[in-house]
Amino acid sequence: MRRNTFFVGIMVCLFSATSPGMAERTLRMIAPDIPPQIDDKGNGRIGDVVQAVLKKCGYYVEFTIVPFGRHWNDYRANKKYDGLATAEGNQVFPGFSTRPFIHLQDGAMVVVGERLNDISNVKQLEGRRVITFPEGGKILGIESFVSTFASFQQRSRRFDQIRPLLAGRADVLLADGLITAHFLNLLRDRAKLGQEPDVDPNKIVRFRKLFSRGPQRLYFREKQVADDFDRCADELNASGETEALTKPYVDKYRDILGDQYPYR
Repeated sequence: MRRNTFFVGIMVCLFSATSPGMAERTLRMIAPDIPPQIDDKGNGRIGDVVQAVLKKCGYYVEFTIVPFGRHWNDYRANKKYDGLATAEGNQVFPGFSTRPFIHLQDGAMVVVGERLNDISNVKQLEGRRVITFPEGGKILGIESFVSTFASFQQRSRRFDQIRPLLAGRADVLLADGLITAHFLNLLRDRAKLGQEPDVDPNKIVRFRKLFSRGPQRLYFREKQVADDFDRCADELNASGETEALTKPYVDKYRDILGDQYPYR
């Protein structure tokens, strides 16, 4: 009898040692290609946090990365996706929302020395040439100001947003600071190689936050997964692990962002 009890005890220990990996469940999530928040491999400031939180809860994430905007439509249309990264503001999707776990920060990217260095509100853009992202006027809540701008363009390609700023054809770009800083440096590198003849890579550019932080949430088809995410996100925040993941992505661009962009 003792021998049987001893054998059962050993088997329980072995099963306990291996069961976390065996029990890990794969979640198929769809996300946009917006480095350095989420890149084409699912890594980045947001991507790393999503993976770390879900791993802590016993899940493995399998990302499908698509162009920005398409991720929302594809999640609605295709039930093969277990989750969506990310939902903004008051957006509503099928399934269950998590609580906000990280933030974007929209604001003004301006050239130093051209009288917008200390911009703090949209009213200061009167008579200025403004560029933003698709539906930026609506998302940023600046539609009532557009008529006061000298010009207003909404462009989808990141380089097409930034080129006019470095070429002197625009005064300000309104967009997320971290994403813009990433593509700004890429464009500068291209200019130094002679691939952007109209761009001045030596122009000093700074980011100024103009809008409230944008809370980012996830959606999952199952309520249990959303609840698990919230619980494990709280644990990672309390331990400091979340900020440890996001800090390197933000600090890389401190020369552009200054103290205007949050770690999470």
